Amino acid sequence: MHEHDILKQIFDELHTEHNIEEMVTFTELDITEKLQKNEMMVIKYKELYYKELDKHEILERKMDALKGIRFKYYRFDDDNEWTKKEIEDYCLPSDEKIVHMKKILQKQQIRVRFFDMCHKAFSSMGWSMKVFTDREKHGI
Repeated sequence: MHEHDILKQIFDELHTEHNIEEMVTFTELDITEKLQKNEMMVIKYKELYYKELDKHEILERKMDALKGIRFKYYRFDDDNEWTKKEIEDYCLPSDEKIVHMKKILQKQQIRVRFFDMCHKAFSSMGWSMKVFTDREKHGI
């Protein structure tokens, strides 16, 4: 499976679990119920966003540490006499462990973006429902 396909699969799984389009659409019949739940959903998805963002930041710190370890390996333990620039430009970007960690970071980034999108969708929904109810009150 290609990397793009894996990232799409993660997004699709999240979308199936959190069917955001269905949750943020409303009609005259269900607007009251959705208005009551909206603030709770804003909070829920904001918390999920920050939870996933925290995980991403931890992974970034681990990536930085891994780059330092791999840099030291290429600089001092590898049989080649690499320059700092060669290590940074050629060795680290193609290092198997760093490439693997990049893939993990990309997967986590999809989760962060998804929950950020959900949070923003519910925040926008609140305004849309307010406008809708104001128009209904004034017969517009």
